[in-house]
Amino acid sequence: MPNPDAKSQSRRRTPIDGYEKRDANAKWLFGVVLFLAICGLIMHFVLGGILGRMEKTPAPRDRWISASQATLASKPPPPRLQLSSTADLKEFRAKEEHDLTTYGWVDKNAGIARVPIDRAMDLVLQRGLPTRTGTNESATGPSVYELQQQRTNSAEKEIQP
Repeated sequence: MPNPDAKSQSRRRTPIDGYEKRDANAKWLFGVVLFLAICGLIMHFVLGGILGRMEKTPAPRDRWISASQATLASKPPPPRLQLSSTADLKEFRAKEEHDLTTYGWVDKNAGIARVPIDRAMDLVLQRGLPTRTGTNESATGPSVYELQQQRTNSAEKEIQP
């Protein structure tokens, strides 16, 4: 027998039309669009003023940059625009070919010279390549500790921070 105090668990369903019964407020939409347009114009003029002012002020000077380097700041940083890639490539290959086929100094103060590649290959064939005769366990050379001691006794100046 059903309990008379019990209430039904189901709800009465109201008919749903499936669309809104009112339109969007046109005044509010127009107001939001107008507000965004005004903000965009304000930002445009403020940023234009800031950039114009920045162009008029001189570039900041760094105490570590010399005056000659400060004038180089007008050039764009590398890599620069390559106007004629084929001419640049021909010039590069001609320079490389010249370096491979002629004698010259790499560092004259250190006594490092450049030898033509054909002559260098002949020298390698005559003298052979350096090879390792054993491992470091044979202790034929100075140890790491001895090399460090020689370095501290050398007259060369070390880089100071």
